[in-house]
Amino acid sequence: MKNRDLLKAMKYIVLAIFMGTGSIFIHAQSSDNINRRGMLFYEPAPDNPAADVWCFKKDSLWYVYTLDGFGQNSIGVAVSPDLMFYERRGVAIPSDPGTWENSLFGGDVFNWKGKNYMLYSAPGPGYNNAIGLAESEDLLNWVKYPGNPVMRHPDARWYDGALPDGMRGGTSCRDVTVIEDASTDEWVYCCFTASTGRGDFYRRGCIGLARSKNLIDWEYLPPLFSPGIYTAMEVPRVCKIGNKWFLTWLTAPWYGIRTDEDFGQRAFSWGETMIHYAVADNSLGPYHLPEDPTLFRGYFSPYVIDLVHGEREILVTTTMFKQLGKGSDARERCGLMPAMPVRQAESNKEKLEVCFPEKLRDIFNKQIPVIEPLLVNNPLPGFLDVERNKDNFSFTNTSNRVVELTEATGSEFLVDVNFNLESGRAGLITRYDEKNRNGCVVLVDPLRKELQFGELAPMYEKGIILKVRDRFNIPSAINRQFKLSVIQSVNYQLVFIDKVFIGAFSFAHRGKGVIGLFLENATGNAFIEGIHAY
Repeated sequence: MKNRDLLKAMKYIVLAIFMGTGSIFIHAQSSDNINRRGMLFYEPAPDNPAADVWCFKKDSLWYVYTLDGFGQNSIGVAVSPDLMFYERRGVAIPSDPGTWENSLFGGDVFNWKGKNYMLYSAPGPGYNNAIGLAESEDLLNWVKYPGNPVMRHPDARWYDGALPDGMRGGTSCRDVTVIEDASTDEWVYCCFTASTGRGDFYRRGCIGLARSKNLIDWEYLPPLFSPGIYTAMEVPRVCKIGNKWFLTWLTAPWYGIRTDEDFGQRAFSWGETMIHYAVADNSLGPYHLPEDPTLFRGYFSPYVIDLVHGEREILVTTTMFKQLGKGSDARERCGLMPAMPVRQAESNKEKLEVCFPEKLRDIFNKQIPVIEPLLVNNPLPGFLDVERNKDNFSFTNTSNRVVELTEATGSEFLVDVNFNLESGRAGLITRYDEKNRNGCVVLVDPLRKELQFGELAPMYEKGIILKVRDRFNIPSAINRQFKLSVIQSVNYQLVFIDKVFIGAFSFAHRGKGVIGLFLENATGNAFIEGIHAY
């Protein structure tokens, strides 16, 4: 037998062992710790944040995999009935110091021919990325394929191959995702973060494509998408939503300052993250960029997502950053927010909208009453620019006006307010401390179609000033009549306008504070539909 044939035979003996009983078992630790510590519904532990996330549903239970921490991380696993509350089940795939799996990157779990598999990635020595394979019967305990990695150094005809990237070093083959709509009993298709290895270093980012008949031998194909404007396109996902297929990826200024220059936008800070997407009529493309490819963006915006099929809707699960300490620009990875529905916009089938998660209303079931009498931060006696009729407030030409709605509360809560603005900007203030004149502000400017997150601070003896921390374009249609819904967590705020997600932001932990209206140069009225605590 020739050496090549001998090696091939040995390879398939190893494959048979792997697909059979296996010998390398990775045991997940069971736990009864259901995370109900707040609206940051899941992080493996306070000092162990969740980074990348991917989900798999079996029967009525979600199996949720996250990168635990960042650096010397493992792949953790939790279970959830609703993608809101989670039960930690320990480590699914550990890192292996001193090997190509010294640290782990993103992956995917899928079922093929009746068996459960995981493709996962690792940076490898010198950042030469590679992809490994594991199998599981119960989705908790995993058996690694002994011949890992199964993918590395993609075909140099289309990718960087084994040549190190001239700017970042190493080679790109990571953050792998299975394209289920393209896979058959014969072929499994996957896409992954890759580099073309050609041209401008800041434009080499692409999403690679490969297929396999046995999950061990992979045939590299030309890139699934290579628009030539990104430095890196990480954590790709492919999902059919409505009558289109959407391909999403993570990008950020730290990959290259040009991140969103081509779309008439500019990052406000180096630390912003963006989830962009492309559209196609088929799962394997061809894909093209819509007019505005932004799904999420911001300094504390969701930065890794997974798109999953719920019972009657597509859901997006997201991780995000949270503010660290008191510094507005200090942050750390945290964990998973509640899953939110995502849909095609009615006015444009190539546009995605993330929607308000209505199932949260069952959780926010404690009503917070609107207080009496009318309390306004007006230092001038006899001067009235705000009036009240029960839960309806009218205002005229206000200046930095705070209208207190509740007693001070430390609860996490949901607020719904219906605004009708003739002019100016209006929104909400939370965690407001009247004595120290500070709080967290969400401000909507319908004329400029802009959402602002800011902090209120004292100015002079009795005044206040708004310090804007982040700004968002409002991509959906908005007029002067709109419904503002704000979810306030311990760690962050989620903002929806007319039930469409607009932005997220994180503030340092604050004590009790008042919930109120914030009105700037505004004329109109606001009806308080409801304030409910968790």
